Amino acid sequence: MSARRQTSERSEPRYERRIVLFIDFLGFKELVERTRREPGTLSDLVAAMDEVGRIGENDPDLHRSQRVTQFSDCIVVSYRVEEQSASFWLLNEVAFCVIALVERGFLLRGAITVGDLLHTDAHVVGPAMVAAYELESRVAKYPRVIVDPKLLVVARAARSPDHSAAEEERYVRAFLTRDDDGHDYFDYVSWRSVVEVTGGTDEYYPGYLRKVHDIIAAGLRHENPGILEKYLWLHAKYVAQLRSFANLPAEHGYWRQNPGHREALTSLPDLSGPASTATARIEASRRAAPDR
Repeated sequence: MSARRQTSERSEPRYERRIVLFIDFLGFKELVERTRREPGTLSDLVAAMDEVGRIGENDPDLHRSQRVTQFSDCIVVSYRVEEQSASFWLLNEVAFCVIALVERGFLLRGAITVGDLLHTDAHVVGPAMVAAYELESRVAKYPRVIVDPKLLVVARAARSPDHSAAEEERYVRAFLTRDDDGHDYFDYVSWRSVVEVTGGTDEYYPGYLRKVHDIIAAGLRHENPGILEKYLWLHAKYVAQLRSFANLPAEHGYWRQNPGHREALTSLPDLSGPASTATARIEASRRAAPDR
């Protein structure tokens, strides 16, 4: 029997029960096209891709079962479901990455689920990979990372030894926001999510929200109705945050603690005009489409 045959028999591949993240850039094809027309954009894109790759830079002694595969703009990260607090740490890394990419002017879309997966240095395959990809491409739809409720079950079972099951679930749930369609996702627009939950610096939040504004303003100029829908989704989240600041009374403690923030946050344009134009363009496209 050959050495290759012996090695193959000793290492027969088997599925493991794993948490899996699949994430990629929104509009990557268009981003690549821009790199051919605009000087400097290739460097920006490569730096952004490096940022995505850092999702997998966890201390290997902390999570020994962590596996990472990156190809082009996509990254797959997985952990065995028995790994303590893996649910929390994965969401924590995703949160930092999504916020960092917004600061660079990029949006991500992805999904986290749980299932059977073979994930090695050479291969990533299995029902969980298919499920994560389908959630990302068909369900997430907008620039968001959605989270399968199965993750909460794993979080309770594979918790930190310092936490009860309820405490571990509460820490994981802190990263999640229920969207209008019933899916949980990481909200990278609101002050609560960016500053309070993720630990962002409050001093920089007005500038961060301005960056969200800039991304939306550029996206709403797009001609493609399908892409406009994605930016209108983000616009709704942005407007909701503007309204929450506008509703704070002048004597509110937040304004007293951050006196320079009030003007910066309440003077941000709500982009209602471009949003209305985009909505009209989508409706016109639907009317022009043949009945199916």
